[in-house]
This record gives sequence, C-alpha cells and structure tokens, in this order.
Amino acid sequence: MNSFISIEDRALTDALLTHGYVIARAQSQHDLNRLRDLVRSSSGFADLDHARPQALNDTKLTVMQALNAASWTREAYFRLAEAALYALIGNELAMQKKFNINVQVPQDATSLLPVHADTWTGDSAYQLVLWVPLVDCYGTKAMYILPPGESFTLEGSSEDVWNRIKGRVRFIDINYGDVLIFNSTLPHGNRVNAEPTTRWSLNCRFKAVWTPYAVKGAGEHFEPITLRAAARVGLNYRHPV
Repeated sequence: MNSFISIEDRALTDALLTHGYVIARAQSQHDLNRLRDLVRSSSGFADLDHARPQALNDTKLTVMQALNAASWTREAYFRLAEAALYALIGNELAMQKKFNINVQVPQDATSLLPVHADTWTGDSAYQLVLWVPLVDCYGTKAMYILPPGESFTLEGSSEDVWNRIKGRVRFIDINYGDVLIFNSTLPHGNRVNAEPTTRWSLNCRFKAVWTPYAVKGAGEHFEPITLRAAARVGLNYRHPV
C-alpha cells in the first residue's frame, strides 16, 4: 500500500503512526502572522508571552468570537498545513466549523485540560488535530501526548488516569512558526504551566469527508472544504426515470 505514496508523504505517515504527531514548518508564515495579529488585537495584548488576562474566560470568548467571525480565518488556518493535511488525511477534507483556543497563564490551575482523547467524548477516530502555537511552547507550557502502543485504562478520575501514564507521556516542544498535527485518539492534555510565560495556542480538527463522523457529524460540527470534481458529480447525479 505504501508504494503508492510518495517518499515525502510516507515519511509524514510513518512519523504520525510511530510518534502520534508530526511537526512541520507553517506553510504560510503570512497567514500565521495574520492569525496571531488578530488574536493580539482581539485580546488586547500586544505581547502574548507576557500577557496575564484577569478575566481569562472572557478573553478566550472574545478571541474565539473574533476568529470565528472573520471571513478569512478558516482558509488561512488550513493554508498553514495544507500539504501535510493532504498527505496524512487525503485531499477531500472536512474542517471543524469553529476554532478552539487555549490560554495558560503561569501557575494557573483553573484552565487545565485534563487527560482525554477526543474519541472518548464523541469525536471521530478518523480525524487529526491541527494545533498551532502562537508563542514558543516548551516544558509544561507545551501539551503532552501518550505515544502509540502504550497501554492504559480509564478506571477512576482523569487525575487517576494521569497518574498512571505521567511517566510515559511526552511534552511536545514547538516554536512559533511551526505547526503540530496529532492523533487525537491518543490521551493528551496539559498540566499547570510552570514556565514564566503564557501559552497561547489554537486548534482545529480535520478529517476525510467520506470517513465516519461518530457523534459530532457533518453539517453541525464539520464542513467540507476541498471536494473534488468526481465527488461533486456523484453528489449531483440523479438516475433517469
């Protein structure tokens, strides 16, 4: 099967299947800068690294509204990793309708994302997440993931799960200018940011249009963005009577 895939795409595929994620240079630095500038202006913080939002949920809601209201942001986000998404998913894609944002102020335990996998709450096992840092992320300022092949159980609370896997997870260091695509069926999350600066990151899910959607279906949560000619012909076909 792999003989039909280019050497470059095969390398990305092998990395995702082996490590659970890939890091790539943003394909459009211009679009990345535009997205970061919109987050800066809507949040009111010119220096995101050293921002300390007092009303964190209000700030996140304001930024999300600005991102989701602008007509250009979804396409710009897709252009950050167009080639890698095509290589890993296919070229007929569905994209999550709304962005998510995560802001982690140093030493703030109120904005944690407990250990989870997207499939545990009704997401498709066929999707990948495009995760974009707006600042350099390292150490506890980064997200973590449990590599493929590691065993775990869901018994007890999310903190119980964390305590069973914490010695085996990997915190993913990634700089502004790079993007992360990861397998969201693997346990992942974040911990208290013990670094001196604030974490700002965006994330959005992508999947092949024709793969299963689980609970969060097409139309409500996802929208096709790159349907090809043959698919449009098939969708419009009506057999003569």
